[in-house]
Amino acid sequence: MNLLTIAAYAAMCAIWGTTWYAIKVALIGFPPLAGAGARFVIAGLAFAFVAAFAKRPDGIKPPLRLIFVLATCFFGVNYALTYYAEAHLSSGLVAVLYGTMPFFIFGLAALMLGERLTLRMVAGAALALAGVAAISLTGQRGDLLAIGAALLASWLSGYGNIELKRYAASDPLRTLPPAMLIAGVAMSAAGLGFEHVDLRAAFAPGPLLATLYMALAGSAIAFYLNHWLLQRISASIVGLSALIIPVIAVAFGVVVGHEAFGPRDVIGAALVVTGMAVALAPL
Repeated sequence: MNLLTIAAYAAMCAIWGTTWYAIKVALIGFPPLAGAGARFVIAGLAFAFVAAFAKRPDGIKPPLRLIFVLATCFFGVNYALTYYAEAHLSSGLVAVLYGTMPFFIFGLAALMLGERLTLRMVAGAALALAGVAAISLTGQRGDLLAIGAALLASWLSGYGNIELKRYAASDPLRTLPPAMLIAGVAMSAAGLGFEHVDLRAAFAPGPLLATLYMALAGSAIAFYLNHWLLQRISASIVGLSALIIPVIAVAFGVVVGHEAFGPRDVIGAALVVTGMAVALAPL
């Protein structure tokens, strides 16, 4: 990878590693659906504004199917589940559970793209799942619903990445804004309809700034970088970010948010990272 690609990769990991704690702060003022919806409405509008004025060569127009998949899986249900999990678990733990995404990418790539699934990948995935089990059975008082929500969100994100890789040549400024806006409007409407939104709490400095940070940096910039990287390097290498992001998230949550992360949680996290490293190691 050249220096520009490395810098983009590092920036994406750093941004997404800090958004897990930002979600926790935003949830102080926003319920999960309304918070996720506001994030993607703002991100989609910012993206659309840039797309309207950006001078760029015409990229491949994305198919409507891709926009629908991204709106539902990548930005919609995925983040609704993620915000729900964050409302019940620590941000670092949710990020570690989300670190299983490469395992799902391997499985989906084998089924959808015909890629070979090796014994090493299976062994690494099994080790990672052992880490997930260690985390799930301790430290969170058996909140299996929230753990399941985080794992399902990880699967949906993996599926979204596979679909995006199929159409990586498409222009991200044509692909991402409509998908974000569709997901954002749908989640906002659901939040207003089924959740209690306290506007005073939502517009408090902490939740408001956290939501703006996630919308502009964690969504508009980071997802653009993700798409840009998929145009230049393999999906497997991009997927390695899921091993780095939880480490950043856990460290950030502990240092900034003073979150508890006990010894058995650390062991479980180490198993997840080790297992995924084994699965993604070069042949």
